Amino acid sequence: MKRPLALILATLALTIGLAACSISRPLTDSEFRGFCYTSIGRRASCDTISICNDFDTNVLSVKHASREACVKACQDVYNRLYVPNEFDGCVPTVMMANNWCAKYCNTNYPK
Repeated sequence: MKRPLALILATLALTIGLAACSISRPLTDSEFRGFCYTSIGRRASCDTISICNDFDTNVLSVKHASREACVKACQDVYNRLYVPNEFDGCVPTVMMANNWCAKYCNTNYPK
């Protein structure tokens, strides 16, 4: 029973990874939330939605002057969330949210 579940989870992770890699158009807020909320490997006690919403509210919902300013805003949220989540097992979720945030910036702001 455990083997089919592991295969399903691996297939799901691969599908999400391929979908993320294939995005060459601007990533939408909705796509950010979908990929971020469903992060694979998060712990059951980790509030993924709260972490992702912090990035959404403080970065995606704000107009930035440049790509660099947007990425810096992602990093600022990451830095603020890292320490409070350091020992509760949620750092991987914070890191993943930061990666999706940077992807949003890189696809929505010109170089």
